[in-house]
Amino acid sequence: MPATLHLDLPFRFQRALQPDGLRVLQTCSAALTDALNDARRAGRDPESDPAVILLGRHLGRVAAGECPETMHPEDEALRKACEQRIAELRSAPILVPLVQRGLGCDPDLISLYRSAAREALRYLAQTLCLDPTNYNIQQDRHYTADNPAISLFADSFCVTIDPCRINPGREIGWVRTHGRDGPWAGRQLRGPIDLISNVARFAATVRRDCHLHQPA
Repeated sequence: MPATLHLDLPFRFQRALQPDGLRVLQTCSAALTDALNDARRAGRDPESDPAVILLGRHLGRVAAGECPETMHPEDEALRKACEQRIAELRSAPILVPLVQRGLGCDPDLISLYRSAAREALRYLAQTLCLDPTNYNIQQDRHYTADNPAISLFADSFCVTIDPCRINPGREIGWVRTHGRDGPWAGRQLRGPIDLISNVARFAATVRRDCHLHQPA
């Protein structure tokens, strides 16, 4: 991951707001470690990060034998800070930094990626002036945590986002096809995921390389 990339995602704040699933020291400690690492990746001070502080308090309470579902009035300000941060992050595009960060096998990250990838491909289709009846967006038939590819299938081309490529910088591919479900009509071209951050420019690239007609 580039050293200048600061990625922040809502899942650690969501976990801090709903920690009742963290009932033993091992899972509490792992959640706190994940939150510390994510705060650092986001360029935020872990010592003042509300999610980190809440998860730290939760760990201490579980260690003391308290019920993990108990709400504590003294946490209210931290909870509001987490809720505010979640709202801010939901309004920000996250697909590019998320893929650059890597998904691992984290179900929260994979779920977030799936939503973000679908939204990005839907926006690409709109930019290419495709009618909703002329394309579909679907997961790879063998979609797993190790193969989370999602593709836009149109009548004459396909665009695939595949964050688990062996070689970094080749996470998005596009190719002309013989029909929506047909074979490739040429060599698939690949590039870095950040191509999708400028949708208008990437749409022009796809239109050129896949020999698509300009909209009337």
